[in-house]
Amino acid sequence: MACGSWTVALSWGWLLAALLTGRPYTPATGPAAVLTALAVAALFAAHGLGFAALRLMGPPYERARRLVGRAGHPWRSFALTGVLLAGLPLRAGAALPLAGRAADPAALALLVPVLLAVTPLLVAAQAWTRYAFRHRVTRPSYL
Repeated sequence: MACGSWTVALSWGWLLAALLTGRPYTPATGPAAVLTALAVAALFAAHGLGFAALRLMGPPYERARRLVGRAGHPWRSFALTGVLLAGLPLRAGAALPLAGRAADPAALALLVPVLLAVTPLLVAAQAWTRYAFRHRVTRPSYL
């Protein structure tokens, strides 16, 4: 399980390295690609540790808190990594040529009404999930 998770995180970093070069259809190579993949995987790990420090209690909380660091509330680490993770795709998209980022008008004519119908459902599902799991995890539970 852990190897698969690290593989996905490293793959996202490798993909991001290709996007940042402005050549999304060419695999990223060299030390910059390796460093980008490792940095993104480390950022994913730090974000997960910040989330664990916010949600868990007891020994798992202490372990996550120790790994995140004691430089303040765990919200700081979680918020910082969240902002960085949100900014990376925006930066990568800005590196692409404008013609490569624009969708065909026919595709937009199909997608916009679908997105207008589906987005409120997704927001409602996220709000319900946040409400249902708003408390810290105090013991093993299956709902």
